[in-house]
Amino acid sequence: MIDGTTLDFKDRSQIVRLAGYEAPRLEQTAVSDGVEWPAGQVAKAWMILRTLKRDVNCAPVARDANKNLIAHCFVGETNLAATAIAEGIGYAFNYKNEPQVPAYFDIERKARGLGFGVWSSQDLLPPWLFVAVTAQEKKPGGQAPDIFEPGLPLPPPVAPDARDPSKKSNGG
Repeated sequence: MIDGTTLDFKDRSQIVRLAGYEAPRLEQTAVSDGVEWPAGQVAKAWMILRTLKRDVNCAPVARDANKNLIAHCFVGETNLAATAIAEGIGYAFNYKNEPQVPAYFDIERKARGLGFGVWSSQDLLPPWLFVAVTAQEKKPGGQAPDIFEPGLPLPPPVAPDARDPSKKSNGG
């Protein structure tokens, strides 16, 4: 296990990143109800507990820029990314030029409403923003931009009629 998003199959010398999913970076911490907790370490521990001494089956969908597999991975019938998102361990997220997993955003909307895990912390930046802010801070004279507001924008829910073109109304 490399982190909460990436599996390392040492016996096959294969690194696999879960498709459509991103977890807090290992060094990220969050504060919930006044208690600081290691969000990135929790995500990694969650993934270890879900996969330890279990058969993990992955269905590759693409390769990332580092030539690592991007895949949907399962333990039995359990989709690891979908379950992690549902339990507030991480986020639905698609990198540019990678396969989209729209169903994960629906799962995330429900998880947000429950306010567990990553959704229990008002100040936890999602990992893609955390990386951007950290990179900006490391530049000489760099300062983190103060442009982030609590919460994350999500794509609007897809109306049932929009999913099925055969159900379009005739304007009435």
